[in-house]
Amino acid sequence: MRARTPALLLIALLLVACSGCIALEKDGDPGTAESPWSGIYQPPRGETTSTPSTTGNLNAVIPVDPVPVQPGEHLPDPNTANVTSIPMTRLETTTPVVETTTVFEDHYTLYHSARGLQVDVVDVPFIITFSVTPKHPEPDSHSRLVVTVRDPETLKLIADEGYHGIYGSDPEKSITLYQAGRYIVTLDGRFVDVKVTMGTEKMNVP
Repeated sequence: MRARTPALLLIALLLVACSGCIALEKDGDPGTAESPWSGIYQPPRGETTSTPSTTGNLNAVIPVDPVPVQPGEHLPDPNTANVTSIPMTRLETTTPVVETTTVFEDHYTLYHSARGLQVDVVDVPFIITFSVTPKHPEPDSHSRLVVTVRDPETLKLIADEGYHGIYGSDPEKSITLYQAGRYIVTLDGRFVDVKVTMGTEKMNVP
């Protein structure tokens, strides 16, 4: 019995020593260490997070019914002071590349009728282009078109353009808006087919 006691003590000491080695090995393993929480989600190693796209056109065009401006309404002269614009000349060292984004496009057949559109402009310049096909192409015919841009609250005239009458016989014209905001665009026509395109332009210098 006395011979067994030292042997049992030796075995117990060996077991305690081995368990201490295992515990030290586990504590020193860098793969199991966890970093403290920083308050921001961080994906595991090897996992990538997707970044939401920030591109996209925020301009919007929706129909307006009833049309706030009656067909055939008299338009005031926007240039009451009769001031003649002087073109400015500047030298271009490089030719910019124009990038066009179409926001709205539609066709209308107008006899003695009008169409109204509410336009929310975010990106400028915002260009309203219209192309007219008259039902009566002769110069003295009754084919007419008036395109107006107005303030949505006061209906104050901001810009106007058209076909025939005081606007001339060029079938394709445009109105450019340089300030963001909400506008009411009306198309008042007689015996015309109209294609309307609205969009933005961005100049990229190569």
